[in-house]
Amino acid sequence: MHLPKSSRALAILSLLTIASPATAADPNASGGTLGVYYENDMFAGTDRYYTSGAKVSWSSPDLSQYSDSPYASPFLPLFNLLPYINETSYQKNLVFGIGQNIYTPDNTETYALSGGDRPYAGWLYVGLGVVWKNERVRNSLLLDIGVVGSYSYAQESQRYVHDARGFDHPNGWDNQLHNEVGFILAYERTWRFPHIVKRSGFDWEFMPHAGAALGNVKTHANLGAELRFGLNLPDDFGTGVIGPASSTSTPVDGSMGASRSWFPLGMYVFARMDGRAVGRNVFLDGNTFGDSHSVGHRLFVADISAGIAFNYKNTKLAYAFVYRTKEFDNQLEPQVFGTVSLNWTF
Repeated sequence: MHLPKSSRALAILSLLTIASPATAADPNASGGTLGVYYENDMFAGTDRYYTSGAKVSWSSPDLSQYSDSPYASPFLPLFNLLPYINETSYQKNLVFGIGQNIYTPDNTETYALSGGDRPYAGWLYVGLGVVWKNERVRNSLLLDIGVVGSYSYAQESQRYVHDARGFDHPNGWDNQLHNEVGFILAYERTWRFPHIVKRSGFDWEFMPHAGAALGNVKTHANLGAELRFGLNLPDDFGTGVIGPASSTSTPVDGSMGASRSWFPLGMYVFARMDGRAVGRNVFLDGNTFGDSHSVGHRLFVADISAGIAFNYKNTKLAYAFVYRTKEFDNQLEPQVFGTVSLNWTF
């Protein structure tokens, strides 16, 4: 995705901050997992509603305690107050991320405000989180903080992409949501069944999940599951769409990790569903403070996706097609978009 100078600078700064691995006593220790995610409805031949999302994330190598990572130092007083995350029976990961989402109405030709259509909106954010996991379950607690409105540079990002593809620019960005600082605090728990002790040959895995998010940007409770089948399954917790608690990969490693096949190449197909009971969605409900364009949201929204993934040693490339049910009452059709992700443990 081609980002404007301000967004590129922020992305480069974040990568320089998080990508250098911590000095470890073990010279062979992992430097963590770098994840790159891109979602766009161009894969479905449309350009509306949730039209684009991009995210870069980094999760630390497995930690015995969060203080083992120098990046955790500013946050240790907070981490020490949180229950459960410091239990010694779990592997622990520190997670950072940066991302941008873009939303537009169906009618992008008019300059006027389309009252019953989805508002123009962007979301530019940075994220910090913790993960604690073992071979059977993963817990994720993440906080995204960012800005909604023109400071998200969503209009500029979309203009770059449309110029590169030879498309006309959407004309109604003057009606986008106002600038507003936002946050999302999200927790999600994922289980894995059955317990696979050797990830070699053909196998299957079922991974239900449940969680909740709270914030002036999004508030919801969610429940879902992923089913996958294939050759030499990776020792991770599946492949979700971009979200604060679902998209960062934290593979199980070390003594808790399953033994692997001598043959390093694997592949699998997967199907995933996630249902949400929505309390607030600023991209539909409008700004929290002050008047803005809004359409209201539907109480229940579901994502159904199917995809394929390839893994080679410590690298995984995945693609999925996502069907999202209608999010607001006047929405013409459900949404379909594609999501591609690359995760590299180095």
